[in-house]
Amino acid sequence: MCCTGLILCVLCVDQASRNQLPFNTGQQVGNVVALEKAIAQRIQHGSALAADMTGAEIKAYLSGKTVYLETTAASASGKAGQGVIYWGEDGNALYKTPAGAMFHGTWEVKGNTNCTAWKESPSTGCVRYDKAGDVVTVIDAASGQTRAKVVKSAKGNAEKLAP
Repeated sequence: MCCTGLILCVLCVDQASRNQLPFNTGQQVGNVVALEKAIAQRIQHGSALAADMTGAEIKAYLSGKTVYLETTAASASGKAGQGVIYWGEDGNALYKTPAGAMFHGTWEVKGNTNCTAWKESPSTGCVRYDKAGDVVTVIDAASGQTRAKVVKSAKGNAEKLAP
C-alpha cells in the first residue's frame, strides 16, 4: 500500500519504479513520470513546504498574545520543555521558562526576524518563524537550530505573567 498526499513513502516510489503498483492501464512508466511531475509541481508552488513568516506576519502573530511553546535545549533558557511567553504590544516580554524561572525582556521585529533581549539571557539573538500549515517553528536566525515549536497562542496575557 502506498502513502497518499505530497509526502510519498520510499516503498511507494520503489514499487512504482519496479512497476509493482496496481495500475489499471499497464502504463506504469507513464504513471511514474506523472507522479514525478505532480510532486515537482507541488514543491514549486510550496503547498506543503514551510515558509518564513514576514516581519508584519510575526508582529501580528505575537503582539499582545501569550504563546505556548515546546522548547529545545537551543531555546533562550537552554532547557527543553514547556514554556510560555507573553509578547506585550508595548515591546516588553515575559517568559516563564520550562524550569519555572521568569525572564524579562524587550522584543522587536527586525526584517523577518524577532529579536528579543532577555535580561536573564542577553545574548540570545534573533529568531525566524517558519510556518507550514498550522505548525509554527521558532528557528535561531544565526545557527539555524530549532529553538521551539508553538503549541498554541491566546489573546492577551492569558497566564497573567508578571515581573
